[in-house]
Amino acid sequence: MQHYEQTILSQYACSPSLTTLIDAWNQMTDPQALVNRWFDNIWNIETAQGYGLDVWGRIVGVSRVLRVATGTFLGFLEANDLTEEPFNTAPWYQDYAATDNHRLSDSGYRQLIYAKALANITDCSVFSLNKILMMLFAGQGDAWVEESGIMAMRYVFNFTPTPLQISVIQNAGVLPRPAGVTVSYAIREAGDGA
Repeated sequence: MQHYEQTILSQYACSPSLTTLIDAWNQMTDPQALVNRWFDNIWNIETAQGYGLDVWGRIVGVSRVLRVATGTFLGFLEANDLTEEPFNTAPWYQDYAATDNHRLSDSGYRQLIYAKALANITDCSVFSLNKILMMLFAGQGDAWVEESGIMAMRYVFNFTPTPLQISVIQNAGVLPRPAGVTVSYAIREAGDGA
């Protein structure tokens, strides 16, 4: 406790035995170190670790464990996801996908929590959606939102996402879908005009 001396009755304040006992007890039970440690490891999202990030994940509604699709399937340019491949490079879709659970590291999970928190409070404007993309894929390459028709939008990536990133994009619920708008995804390598 801080300033515990103010709580001692004045008639006992000059007693060295009593003040020594109270001082020793205060040092032994001072919760300040525990409160500081709790704040750093759980409450402060910038420094939270392990269990603290798991708590934040439950608060914003995103899991640390993602199901990562391990295979690609035959698809066409108008497909709405990022796992399609052209003829002679991928098998037909067989109504199931081999999946692998992947547990995100603390830094990756913290980034996902920030993005999901932004998605929870977004107004779904292009500016807000682009801000979420910049946070999720900082240093990976350019990513943006574009209009692709009436009541339709497309998330465009100027880099090839990893299977883990594809799971974050399509399955984690981090990238918002405005009400009544169809959403598709596209990968455009540098120099692609399409």
